[in-house]
Amino acid sequence: MKRLFKKAFHKFVVNEKGAVSIYLIIVAVFLLLFNAVLIDFARIIVAERQTEEAAKVALRSSLAAYNTDLQNKGLFGLSYNQKEAESVFKEVFKKNLEGGDNYNLLGLKPVGNEISLNLNMERSLANKDILKYQILEEMKYKAPVEIGEALLKDFLSIAEHVQQASDYAKVAKKINKKAKNREELLEDVEQLLEDAKELLEEIEDDIHGESGAGNKYPNVKYIDDIFRFHGQYLSDLEDVEDYEKEQENKDEEDEEEDDEEAEGEIKKKKKNMEKFKNESTRLLKRLIHRSTGAKEILEEALELIEEAEDINEEIESDIEEQKKKGSSKDYEDAKEVSLELEQNDSDLMGTLDNYVINPQFFTDLKAEVNKALNEHLRKTDENTGKLIPKLEEFLEGVESDFSGKHRSYDRHVEHIQDYHEDTLEAVNNALDIVQNSEYRKDYKENEDEIKEEEDKADEHKDETKELLDDLDEEMERIKKDRDIFDKLNELVVHYGGKIEENGNKFSLEDRDETSDEAFGFVDMLFKNIGNILINARDELYINEYILMRFQSHDFKASDRYTYANNQVEYIIYGLNSGGANYAAAISEIFAVRFAINLAAGFLQPEARGFGPFIWAFALGFAFKETAKNMIDITDGKSIDLFPIKLSKKIRIPQMNYKDHLRLFLFVHMEGEKFERLMAVLHHDTDQDLSERSTYVTAKATSTVNLWFLPQVIDMLGSTKAINGRVEGNTFYIEKEVHASY
Repeated sequence: MKRLFKKAFHKFVVNEKGAVSIYLIIVAVFLLLFNAVLIDFARIIVAERQTEEAAKVALRSSLAAYNTDLQNKGLFGLSYNQKEAESVFKEVFKKNLEGGDNYNLLGLKPVGNEISLNLNMERSLANKDILKYQILEEMKYKAPVEIGEALLKDFLSIAEHVQQASDYAKVAKKINKKAKNREELLEDVEQLLEDAKELLEEIEDDIHGESGAGNKYPNVKYIDDIFRFHGQYLSDLEDVEDYEKEQENKDEEDEEEDDEEAEGEIKKKKKNMEKFKNESTRLLKRLIHRSTGAKEILEEALELIEEAEDINEEIESDIEEQKKKGSSKDYEDAKEVSLELEQNDSDLMGTLDNYVINPQFFTDLKAEVNKALNEHLRKTDENTGKLIPKLEEFLEGVESDFSGKHRSYDRHVEHIQDYHEDTLEAVNNALDIVQNSEYRKDYKENEDEIKEEEDKADEHKDETKELLDDLDEEMERIKKDRDIFDKLNELVVHYGGKIEENGNKFSLEDRDETSDEAFGFVDMLFKNIGNILINARDELYINEYILMRFQSHDFKASDRYTYANNQVEYIIYGLNSGGANYAAAISEIFAVRFAINLAAGFLQPEARGFGPFIWAFALGFAFKETAKNMIDITDGKSIDLFPIKLSKKIRIPQMNYKDHLRLFLFVHMEGEKFERLMAVLHHDTDQDLSERSTYVTAKATSTVNLWFLPQVIDMLGSTKAINGRVEGNTFYIEKEVHASY
């Protein structure tokens, strides 16, 4: 037994014969295992690739069913619903896995209950970001965008002219009305001074006249008569008093013996005294009344002068404020992006200084009126010896039977004459200042021309207003496709918007107010266009898409006011009829044309010199040219961008109705415009954008049979070396694929 054990030990342990074979056998086993695993691993990798490709092909096949109506609008949305798209995906996926010789070796099979497709409806065409993306992709390589951009830059080339006109109009609107109010006040002042002068001149003869030989006591014509004859009055008064005393001391017998002649003489003296006193009193009261009237008139004039002075200061402040504020910033981007900016070297704002009256005018005028009042007419605390007080004092003396000294009445007359003369001189000086100041002379010289230009402006303004009013009335009579617009409004709400109407109305009742309203709109227009062309060009592409894909007003159509002929206008304004949307566009065209024509009006040779005339002329020119423009535009004609040639350019750009819509799309960037675009797309294609998917996700699972060691493959799967799972001898390959338009 022991021998057998030794023999075996020697053979298997000590003896080295056959060791290499054993080693090779062991190594071969591991090599076979490795190759087996490698073969299955390689088959899995290929199967994964084939599964992914099959899923991608199937997903693309599903997306191939895009909606052709939307595609005609340059948009892509899946026409299938969830069930239809998933069915197509499964069918194509299965055919791609099982069909062809290339897949026979792998034996790939789809797992039907593990194949799914998600349409991701949150990324449908009803998603604003998705719709914008598709529009941008559609438009970035379209020639119309470049054409539209060039036209916009041509339009912006007049930015500096319109900017100056806007700056001028903003302040001119305020100061022009104030200047008219100031002028009306000064006209009233002038009239009051004339009235005061007339009153003072009415009593001039009464005060300064001298009695001749033909005027005798007791007649009183001048105040000098009162002085000259009051001695006689006092003498008669004394005689009467003496006579009456004598009569009191006589008895009845003496009375009978009275001299009838003496009694007659006394009666005559009493009559003369009464007449003298009455006429003196009447004369002095009339002088006081006239002087008091002149005083009240001058006090009223002084109040109006101070009011006019306050307005003048406001005008000067408004101008200075505008100059400090500088030019409107709304035009800076527009000027930067303009193709060829037209420079404007005119000092338009400088002409506003013509509206300001030199403050010295008011200082001098008030000084003369105050001089007439305080130094010559009314009582003051410092000195009561003025015209009216002297007259009142003189009247008191007359009524008290000249109780003062004889010479005091002589001084009264002299003072009254001096005060009257000085008062009249001050009034005349004030009148001279009012009538001959540089500003008022300019105003009066230009007054007729200003009135003529304002009448022209009103005439042409009324022409345009009549045109727009007639259009509005026609729109009220013709409300086409109301059911379509009601449906569109429902669709706007469906896409998350609200019923909101855009558009700007311009009153056209007042010249200055119309100018202010128009420039408020045009300032925003230039600001938005300049800003977008520099910072946010996407809006340009979207606007061009709207103009290219939808119909704007067709002037040649027999039925011009239907929805079909005013789709772009509806997208911009959202009103409830095609005609109303067209009318809104025409109204805004008026604003643009008026602003441009006003800028051109300031450049006319006639628009020079006196500030108020410049404004009146420019307004008249603007309304006249705008009236012509509106007639041409509503006839479907093109018009020059700028009514006059600004430089040596051969070409003056032209704009038609549609070109103006291109501008207005920049003004109405918000206000549910995008929701209305969705509504129009929905209506025209009869496709609910919220049901038209643009982004699809699919999950697909296939199986491949493992030939060798599934446990090893399962272990590799747990280490994430391969993706999938092992069930028995089957490896499950799971893939998720994504695709979008």
